[in-house]
Amino acid sequence: MRTITYQLVAPMEATLGVAEIDRRRDFLQRHAAPGIDIEVCSVARGTASIESAYDAALVIPYVLESLRDAVDRGADAVIVGCFSDPGLDALREIVEVPAIGPGMSAMLLALQLGNRFSIIAPNEKGSGHSPSYVRQLGLQDRYASTRGMGLSVVDLARAHNSALDRIVDVGRRCIDEDGAQVIVLGCMSMAFLGIDGELQSRLGVPVVSPVIAALKSAETMLAHEISHSRIGWSTPPAKPVLERGHH
Repeated sequence: MRTITYQLVAPMEATLGVAEIDRRRDFLQRHAAPGIDIEVCSVARGTASIESAYDAALVIPYVLESLRDAVDRGADAVIVGCFSDPGLDALREIVEVPAIGPGMSAMLLALQLGNRFSIIAPNEKGSGHSPSYVRQLGLQDRYASTRGMGLSVVDLARAHNSALDRIVDVGRRCIDEDGAQVIVLGCMSMAFLGIDGELQSRLGVPVVSPVIAALKSAETMLAHEISHSRIGWSTPPAKPVLERGHH
């Protein structure tokens, strides 16, 4: 049995409750390959959701701490549970097991499904990170757009299937106005609604779930017995953490 640890990037016990954590673990476990056990961890501290670069910066230390602990406990692969993949590069420097970002996984999968992809984000203001991350990954020539739905991440997580029509409307604009041939769900709460199959049927194009893309990326690396390059993400030198006023 191999263990994949999925790291929530909010203290979900304080936002959506323990039942939602259990639901997400069950969702992942249902989609996992035989021989894969899913662990879901919450962060010790953070905002209710990641909707800006600032939110991400606040939670990264807790994500790194939690996932390093998971690896120490025996996790065979780890997933940062946020579409913007906060702290992924730093995480890959401090762990040797496969460390997966859902945003990266989903966009790279989209490249195999069509010539241009669009990302659907929860809200317009929080979608600004998508174009910069696309550029960082070198995918701008295949990127059509990011469009928001006008919902917060927390509201989206609570909306369940009532969000379907709104996502369809935004997806159609991505296809008709922006030239997208593939739709990527740009939010984990959106992906955990489990509506990508229905969206694909209604939109007529492939719809990529970052939850499933990340899970299957982790499974693929485990199956191939490979992990990220230690040349690309070398272990940082050990050094003391200093405090102002202390010598």
